[in-house]
Amino acid sequence: MIRTTLCVVLLAPGLAQAVICKTVDAEGVVSYADVPAAECPQAIKLPDYSRYAPREIPSSAPAQPTAQGGAAEPQAFTGYRSIQIVQPEANGTVRNNQGTVQVAIAFDPSLQEGHRIKLYLDGGAVPGEFNTPSVELSDVDRGTHSLRAVVSSASGKRLGDSPSVRFTLRRTTRFDRARNEPDASPDPQPNPPDAPDNPFEPPPAAPEPDQPSGNNPFAPPAGGGVPSTPGTTNPAYTPNFNP
Repeated sequence: MIRTTLCVVLLAPGLAQAVICKTVDAEGVVSYADVPAAECPQAIKLPDYSRYAPREIPSSAPAQPTAQGGAAEPQAFTGYRSIQIVQPEANGTVRNNQGTVQVAIAFDPSLQEGHRIKLYLDGGAVPGEFNTPSVELSDVDRGTHSLRAVVSSASGKRLGDSPSVRFTLRRTTRFDRARNEPDASPDPQPNPPDAPDNPFEPPPAAPEPDQPSGNNPFAPPAGGGVPSTPGTTNPAYTPNFNP
């Protein structure tokens, strides 16, 4: 008796398993219901649900341990691959009335600790040494200059230098300001309509009277007048001369 009851209990879950059942009524209406499998004349088999399996991410390579078991040591410095002056620009113009020039140097790899920079302006050494890639030069004369950088170690060993860069320093003068400022003088007044083009030109001379023909411009009138021969026929003139 005990065994029979146990078998019924074990089979009950299988009989009570529910399925999705499709039914169509007399009017053709389709409906779906969740009913026990034994009560469903037309069970619907659902597709398998979607499954997602995450992609396996490879683990990063562990850092190479040192002899003491710590992190990897940085690579040893073997030299500069390039040293380039990027400011002032090559063939560029710097405008500064105080003669100040900002200098920037690009290193590959970066400037190492303990290394020193020496600058040469127009072939002459700039006083002092610098440990940063940004330097400010002062009291630079106006005109065109050449600039070069040389890098050395703390012991003075030369490690590399940059190509020379040419630039021009300009300072603004009064002439530049006067040339750039607009002309504030008023427009000249036009000449009055009746005034001559050149007020200093003298007026034209009056025409001379007509002269008689002949070599002698003087001709006494005929039939009278004063004769031209003194002392002979001219009673008005008698020379007073006693030799």
